[in-house]
Amino acid sequence: MDFFQWKNYFTSNASHFEDINWEIPDRLSSQEKSLITSSLQQFQKGEQSEGRHLFSFARSFPDPWYLEAIKLFIVEEQTHARVLGKFMEKEGIRKIKHHWVDHIFRWLRKLAGLENTIIVLVTAEIIAKQYYKALRDATGSVLLKQLCTQILKDEDQHILFQSYALHVLYQERSGWRQLLSRSWHFILMAGTIWIVWMHHRRVLKAGAYSFLSFSLSTMLVFLESNKLIREQDSRRLSYV
Repeated sequence: MDFFQWKNYFTSNASHFEDINWEIPDRLSSQEKSLITSSLQQFQKGEQSEGRHLFSFARSFPDPWYLEAIKLFIVEEQTHARVLGKFMEKEGIRKIKHHWVDHIFRWLRKLAGLENTIIVLVTAEIIAKQYYKALRDATGSVLLKQLCTQILKDEDQHILFQSYALHVLYQERSGWRQLLSRSWHFILMAGTIWIVWMHHRRVLKAGAYSFLSFSLSTMLVFLESNKLIREQDSRRLSYV
């Protein structure tokens, strides 16, 4: 699976929310709304990015098709923010303009070029995979379940996409530089697990996670992503 094929995947996936029925009459109960409001506000804000620095860094990537694929990836992330925002508007949940966790992740993405940006992005995608599972199961909203189910499908592909990008970059890195990058990635992943649990544990618990199960399931995805980064070949991504 090369970046030309990834570009085609993102193009074909552009209509992935068109079959969502926004007229479903179910609404959140007051308890459900109280449970998810601050958490959903933070994640919706996190999905909302213009991607200027990512796009700028992507110009240095050795494969020119990566730049085309990353444009479409950014649009897909913005679509997540848009549909979550539409759900929030329907439920009378206001959007937020700032949150300190989002500021930290944006700052980290800007720190040290494309490789670091991708590491931060795939960390966020791995966390999102667990979070949207919990959010899907935290309420009885059919509409929210449909949105989360589609976002989860997208997150699976985003993890593969970012893992493949790191795989390509690491082919030109020395062994010690790869070790440093992987060590930083592990530290970032562990810290993110703790931060997300502290700020979103009510939703995570409602989605049947304990801190231990959330940590273990997140680290299992992290380890699988790292395996793909090390060993990836075209057959591993043939189902995309």
